[in-house]
Amino acid sequence: MSIANLLDAAFDLYLGGQCHGCGTPGRSPCPACRQGLEPHPQGIWRPGLDVPAVAALGYDDAADFIIAYKDNQAWQLTAPLGVALAAAVQEVIRDCGGGAGLVLVPVPSSPERVRRRGFDHTATLAQWVARRGLYRWSPLLRRTKTTPDQVGLAAISRRSVQVGSMRARPPSPGAGPVLVIDDVVTTGATMIEAVRALREAGHHVLGAASVAHTPQGRHVA
Repeated sequence: MSIANLLDAAFDLYLGGQCHGCGTPGRSPCPACRQGLEPHPQGIWRPGLDVPAVAALGYDDAADFIIAYKDNQAWQLTAPLGVALAAAVQEVIRDCGGGAGLVLVPVPSSPERVRRRGFDHTATLAQWVARRGLYRWSPLLRRTKTTPDQVGLAAISRRSVQVGSMRARPPSPGAGPVLVIDDVVTTGATMIEAVRALREAGHHVLGAASVAHTPQGRHVA
């Protein structure tokens, strides 16, 4: 048995840990599932999203880990999900030809969801990526109204509930471009609203990046 496997076994014995992807006892993600989280950034398109957007993973590869991270406080997943998000950010910068002064702007969760979860998962990931990529990050966006849970909503319904739900602080003098950060892109409604709010406040939106995306036409269950 390898040293890594022995460490995983000890972790499970003393702390009761298991992989959120496959249930293997030990640290999460396990070595096999970690390979599945290796980023493969690809451009994504959604109707109405008019900035370059990149996702690092398909939703099926990352779903269990994203859900465990944001709803079950699986803090140990910050790094593997952050690595994936960082790859998507770098791909946007390469595609757009410049990241000088770039500011990462996370899509905000509602205050109610932040209180329930104990943290803002998207802001935490944006901060992790910013520290390691030598970017800046800023919570420029805030929710102006509570939106219902989007699970199961059709694309047109997701867009309608998001319209006018965000507002952005205006840029400071000499501010650089901003890049919208989210965990999962489904219909793109949340990103579209974030881009609208930032532009309305006077920001130059370079693009958008996410950890994962669902195939077009399929909604997160």
